[in-house]
Amino acid sequence: ATHIKSKLHAIGRLDADTTGLLLFTNDGGLVHHVTNPTSSTHSSSSSIKKTYQATIMGHYNATSPQIQTLLQQGVDIGSKYGGMTKPADNLLILSHPTAKSTCVEITISEGKNRQIRRMFHAIGSGVLKLHRCCVGNLNLGNLKEGEWRVLHNREVEDGLGWTIRTLDGNGGDKKRKGSGKENISRRKK
Repeated sequence: ATHIKSKLHAIGRLDADTTGLLLFTNDGGLVHHVTNPTSSTHSSSSSIKKTYQATIMGHYNATSPQIQTLLQQGVDIGSKYGGMTKPADNLLILSHPTAKSTCVEITISEGKNRQIRRMFHAIGSGVLKLHRCCVGNLNLGNLKEGEWRVLHNREVEDGLGWTIRTLDGNGGDKKRKGSGKENISRRKK
């Protein structure tokens, strides 16, 4: 038992065909901080980055024009889904499991609906397998599929750049490092 006495909120979400890191919290401010790229709570102008490993259709290398488009310009995923994406923060070619597929690691700082899948579709590819491995500086570590654990406050502070908040006893928020709100990391099946 976690001894959490309030409702948990997912920090972002994964579609049914995506595996990996999910974060839950009872701190609405933390949800906004991680999911809103323009949040005023960011200590710098950068937002929280999310890193994914994907197996995509097609044989690509680092100099492929389609990969360069993702890195340098971003792509149009359709006005219905948010229009132009920002360029990917990072994109690494990891391997080629078959002659017609490529494993990549891609880092983005936005979180539009099904963004990774739509980005690869926009360059004429498709995603065969998608796994979120990091949010900010938090990763799955040794968690197996379906397992979860409560994060230490220091992990939330260092990994997401968030100061833990507690109730001050008068119904208001009081920022205090090292105690307070519950945050859970889970690996989705």
